[in-house]
Amino acid sequence: MKNKKLYNRALKLLSRKGYSEAELREKISVDAKEDEVEEVIEECKKQRYLDDRTLAEYLVERNLKRTKGFWYIISTLEKRKIKEEVIEDVKNNFNFEDEYKKAEEFVRKNKRKKGISSILFSLKSKGFSYPVMNRIAGKYLKVGE
Repeated sequence: MKNKKLYNRALKLLSRKGYSEAELREKISVDAKEDEVEEVIEECKKQRYLDDRTLAEYLVERNLKRTKGFWYIISTLEKRKIKEEVIEDVKNNFNFEDEYKKAEEFVRKNKRKKGISSILFSLKSKGFSYPVMNRIAGKYLKVGE
């Protein structure tokens, strides 16, 4: 390792928060040579301190627990600069049944306080997918509402 100071800075950052590879590269590249940054990134990956796939899985789980939907989650992954192939994997393997269950839970919690159209608007703003919202609408909307 050419630059121990840079490596230690990367470890300090990673100890506080999960970073994507691109985010960490951006953070540590200030005043550092490109080859040193690359060496630090590779060492962090080798030690399994840095893994876009693991970070993406964590973000998916955390956002579903916070009642966020598919599109919100994808947007979060993009903002966190997760690699495109990892985002594609998340899109292809996303469990829409889990998303539906979270939407259903949200409806049950809020239907006494809000009308269903207001709840659907809330689900949309939370990034829920259209098929899930259509299932919810079909189940809870009554003719004439």
